[in-house]
Amino acid sequence: MRIVLDSSVAIASMKPAEPGHADALAFLERARAAVAAGGARVLAPAELWLEVYVAEQRLAASRASRAPPARAAAIRAPAAASESPLAGLAVELVAPADEGAIAEFLGLLTRRMRGCRPFANATDLVYLWAAHGAEATVVTLDEGLLKYHGVVCDVTRPQHVRLG
Repeated sequence: MRIVLDSSVAIASMKPAEPGHADALAFLERARAAVAAGGARVLAPAELWLEVYVAEQRLAASRASRAPPARAAAIRAPAAASESPLAGLAVELVAPADEGAIAEFLGLLTRRMRGCRPFANATDLVYLWAAHGAEATVVTLDEGLLKYHGVVCDVTRPQHVRLG
């Protein structure tokens, strides 16, 4: 099975109060096991690492602002790799071969939407493009992205993915 991991899953796994937190944590653990066993491939555009990094930095800054001054400096230090939701998960980078691949995808998306849906934001389009090109399923908690299920690829929630 090939999946494209959307940042919403990784980010939700870092935030206990976030809807979908438990599902995100469980999915990431199942994905690690499935990839290690050779039963799945996890792919993502470069945006995944950027979005997760920014979320990690914001969480660290938020924790530091709430901590007593003596602990604040330690909290501001970069998170250890083991704290990252992507730690221990082999994620393959998906990059376009050239501008033509992106133009072709956007043309296909436009034709299939037939004016019935607004375009997703640019970041969402990157995840859809990556999944379409890799013949993969996008795994997300993003409600806006879920609306694109079946337009150019499968899009699903982490709790609905069956990893073997």
